[in-house]
Amino acid sequence: MKPLKEKVVKAYSPSHITGFFAICDHKDPRYKGSIGCGIVLEAGCVTEVFLNKNLPLNARIRINGVEEEAPTTRYVVEHLAGSTAVCVSTNFEVPISCGFGASGAGALSTALALNELLSLDMTVNEVAQAAHCAEVENSTGLGDVMAETYGGVVIRRKPGPPGIGVIDRIPHRNEKISYVVFGQKLTKAVLAEGGEELKRQISEAGKNALKALMRKPTLETFMRASREFSLRIGLMSDTCRDAIEALDAEGKVASVAMIGEAVFVISVALII
Repeated sequence: MKPLKEKVVKAYSPSHITGFFAICDHKDPRYKGSIGCGIVLEAGCVTEVFLNKNLPLNARIRINGVEEEAPTTRYVVEHLAGSTAVCVSTNFEVPISCGFGASGAGALSTALALNELLSLDMTVNEVAQAAHCAEVENSTGLGDVMAETYGGVVIRRKPGPPGIGVIDRIPHRNEKISYVVFGQKLTKAVLAEGGEELKRQISEAGKNALKALMRKPTLETFMRASREFSLRIGLMSDTCRDAIEALDAEGKVASVAMIGEAVFVISVALII
């Protein structure tokens, strides 16, 4: 006989495509992160949490129906739920490990759901700070949680989560974002295992892109700055490069979702 579920709480988080970024390191995870710019998508994830005293472990985590270790989400559970036995189930509308800020979205939605389930009485900033720390401590992201908390086309001016970092936004209409995914790429491979020279190149290119954007903060400038950043840091695959060049030939400015194997463009149906 299956144990009965207690109170179930659901929470949503959007996803986020980073167009460009510069790494901002710090010993304190609350002050570690990135500056840069990205687009928050309506599609994201929904996390469901509930207490289960019959669990042999403190937490059971499922991602798209499959039980996973999910270290970023587990960090949130351990820091917010402690020894309380909870079940966490997150279902994504966007691809995982492809540059859509899925780890940040999973962490943020989990934190929001646990805040309600356990009556933690945390503010939105406090909840987002827990999710942000989970990201940076596990090297799965640097600025996604900040953007996903606020929404829109988010310019990250100062690193860190809400309450510490500083953002601005590019004015925009509700735009259609089209993308095509060619494969997976783990953010950790760059943030935790990439060499110092690569990180230096990323940060230099990201700072230059941000300067260019702030001179004329429009979606067109963002897309051009993102494409230039993608080309300069040397992480783009030949497949993504071919897709960008094909769209360029049609007069469309496309770029690569950081850090992933997905090409995105505004208001264009992608058939590649």
